[in-house]
Amino acid sequence: MRAEEKKLGRVFHLEFDEDDDFFGEFECFVMEKNIRSASLIVFGALKESDIRTGFREIIGPSALRYFHDWRELIAVGNISWPEKPPAVRGDETWEEPRPYIHLHLALSGGPYQPGEVLVGHLSGGVVKGMFAEVHEFI
Repeated sequence: MRAEEKKLGRVFHLEFDEDDDFFGEFECFVMEKNIRSASLIVFGALKESDIRTGFREIIGPSALRYFHDWRELIAVGNISWPEKPPAVRGDETWEEPRPYIHLHLALSGGPYQPGEVLVGHLSGGVVKGMFAEVHEFI
């Protein structure tokens, strides 16, 4: 195990608008505020969502699932600025470090399917109603 002590910096409460591109808006905010490291809590609902339910290298392209109905979610994660895109981002290439919003989520089964819950990485989504708490580390 490795440990690194960090100090709490700024704390932000974000409220996304309906039809926002979740990652597009979030990445713009992270770059505008120059948040280099943070922990996240996200909760709300998406109208459309893309999740990766496992590692592409292990289970192949079937790891990516698309949903085009609204679903509730709760997610935790972090913000970092890696040199190259993590494998979960697929075939993306970067010229320089970029913000990476890494979220593990529990996603509802959709309207009228309360018995189904999925878990995985959030890889895309269109907002229905969403909040996020960002706790920056310095």
